[in-house]
Amino acid sequence: MMQLAIQEPKIEQFFNHSKDEIIKALKFIVDNNIRDFGINKSNLELSIEQKEELDVRIKSLHKNPLMGRSWNEIKNTISR
Repeated sequence: MMQLAIQEPKIEQFFNHSKDEIIKALKFIVDNNIRDFGINKSNLELSIEQKEELDVRIKSLHKNPLMGRSWNEIKNTISR
């Protein structure tokens, strides 16, 4: 059984971000009607299908490690 370690967001984390990033995050919260940041640990377990998909992706990565994009490449396209 695979479990994910997720930390609840803390207000201090916002201080390291720009005003625009904070506004985007708050807009996302309002637009998606997010009211509870509590973590329901029963939702953290992966389904069989998710585990199988991860296994397929890991095998693909080992066969061709140059395939795909780095985290920095992805992050740069998101932050544009």
